[in-house]
Amino acid sequence: LGGFLPLIVRAFPGPLGRGPTHGRRPEGAWMGCGSSKAVASQVHVARPPSKKESLPPSLMASKLGRFQSALPPFAEGRRDFARIFFAKEPKIFVLGKGMPSMRPIQASTGPSSAHIGDLSEQVVERAVALFGENLRLQLSQAFGSAMPDKEVLDALTERAISSMTVNIALDFAQHMKLLPMFLQPAFLIVLLGQPLQAKAATYGFVAEKPQHIQGDRPESKRTPFCVRLLSPDLLAAGEEASKNWEVEYSAMEVCTTTITQAVEMDMPKVKEAINSDRWDPMMR
Repeated sequence: LGGFLPLIVRAFPGPLGRGPTHGRRPEGAWMGCGSSKAVASQVHVARPPSKKESLPPSLMASKLGRFQSALPPFAEGRRDFARIFFAKEPKIFVLGKGMPSMRPIQASTGPSSAHIGDLSEQVVERAVALFGENLRLQLSQAFGSAMPDKEVLDALTERAISSMTVNIALDFAQHMKLLPMFLQPAFLIVLLGQPLQAKAATYGFVAEKPQHIQGDRPESKRTPFCVRLLSPDLLAAGEEASKNWEVEYSAMEVCTTTITQAVEMDMPKVKEAINSDRWDPMMR
């Protein structure tokens, strides 16, 4: 998973420091590594730390918490999703009962990188269709005869697509006074309970200072700090929820080089939540 997602090259008005962007990317921020040129020029190439570093003060003061954000407009969100889905390495995973480990959801075939660059409506629709097919396949293998009905699956597919955006992560970075970046983002759809509940967990590396950034290639850049952002229940969220998207966050110190390793470190909590049919284990 170790790559980072190239940004949709689009700047948004308004400096960082004026409150949450609510679904818009901060100016100068880009997907996967939302830093400005000034930040990028100060990136330090360093070996992974031999021991965990302390979290930045804003995260140390509150390792767990909630904040309000908003999902991007429909069309923009779908374009974001298509870039994530067609990345070279898997960046979207699913985990629920009946699955011994998280399973990647990725297209076996996809458009060329040239086509991904312009992201035509045809490419976006192809990403949405392939994601839905792959998600249904994974769930049918795990749930068997207990497979959710088509209406539930359709709602899960659409809302999962909307939730997989780094806009929320960049809102979080601004909210916590961190650098406007989110390195090596990855997404895990977590399923539990009867009736079925589903939340999207977004993982990524964050930094308070350029000195925290390590790695000599864009796709390998990381920091000693990982954040998990947990969405509302995707199957309970209505249309209004997209404008008031309440996210639960958890920050942790890590000694890893890829976000996949950080996600694996979080698996005991995720599996405890799934096995207990409660979200509490993921918020302590």
